[in-house]
Amino acid sequence: MADDLGIGDIGCYGNNTIRTPNIDQLAKEGVKLTHHIAAAPLCTPSRTAFLTGRYPIRSGMADFGGIRVLQWIGSSGGLPPNETTFTRILQKQGYATGLIGKWHQGVNCEHRNDHCHHPLKHGFDYFYGMPFSMMGDCQITQPPEMAAPLRIRLWSYSQWIALAVLTLIAAKLTQNHHGPFFLLVSFLHVHTPLVTTENFTGKSNHGLYGDNVEEMDWMIGRIMNSLDNQGLKNSTLTYFTSDHGGHLEAQQENAQHGGWNGIYKGGKAMGGWEGGIRVPGLFTWPGMLPEGTVIDEPTSLMDIYPTLVHLAGGTVPQDRVIDGRNLMPLLQGSVQHSEHEFMFHYCGAYLHAVRWHQKESECKGFPQTVISL
Repeated sequence: MADDLGIGDIGCYGNNTIRTPNIDQLAKEGVKLTHHIAAAPLCTPSRTAFLTGRYPIRSGMADFGGIRVLQWIGSSGGLPPNETTFTRILQKQGYATGLIGKWHQGVNCEHRNDHCHHPLKHGFDYFYGMPFSMMGDCQITQPPEMAAPLRIRLWSYSQWIALAVLTLIAAKLTQNHHGPFFLLVSFLHVHTPLVTTENFTGKSNHGLYGDNVEEMDWMIGRIMNSLDNQGLKNSTLTYFTSDHGGHLEAQQENAQHGGWNGIYKGGKAMGGWEGGIRVPGLFTWPGMLPEGTVIDEPTSLMDIYPTLVHLAGGTVPQDRVIDGRNLMPLLQGSVQHSEHEFMFHYCGAYLHAVRWHQKESECKGFPQTVISL
């Protein structure tokens, strides 16, 4: 999962100036979704929906005020302990589960060390990464967004994570060679301040942002090579997406530090606009999913929940509403239409638009309608 990646930033979705050969290869070897929707245009609520298969407002992870993401981990708040993430179900089905990278779902409830919102309390056996999000404090050359004394330390941590992530991924794949596993690689790329290693700095045609995208693509290539070298590629479902659309306002002087959302209006944090919620959706699974397939039906990041639970032989919770739908019939071609008839688009806790997918309409020229509220 990329962070703040615009759907127009990668080659298989129409970009011909940023080099993303490894991501493009996923599209060639599997299924590309062109109508893949995040449940929110910001990190925290979108990731909540991804992990729970539910609109974030159902979990209390949608804000009625002006702050729509977790702003600090020194205070209480986060993904409620009574939410059942798909990783909890996978654990019960015998899967080893790991998270490397960004969490941004809170840490503590009442005390600074109770860790009630920590990934290890939400179905992950292993976590190495960033419990919060990337901030301007992480880069010592930029003005601080929060706590200036932390800047040097955070900058070092960010670089360590960027350099260590591939080694950790390779190690985790090796450790679970003989058993089922789920690994969520939650990239710090391409969120500002665009921490990029020296090997990729200044190499793209789009400044630091392009450098960061191309470095992420290289890392994805290394991950896929690790799967292949361990003999796991043919038995592994691989999925690539972004938590939401690109950050249009991210600029430094005349340099654009945010992504491009292609033909879609709006971007990150803009509730109801397509550019903030239309994201890449790529699936590969040799022998199980068709190659080079494009699906234009509306799908959601929330669909990953019931899809993975189904593949693991588990059962989705029956005591709550699950908004996601199992994607396997659509991905494998046994059905032609998405199960989603309505999709709801929020800005915080406020409903901004409804997407209506007319399943059996005779009006062939108007397969769907978006109603702004």
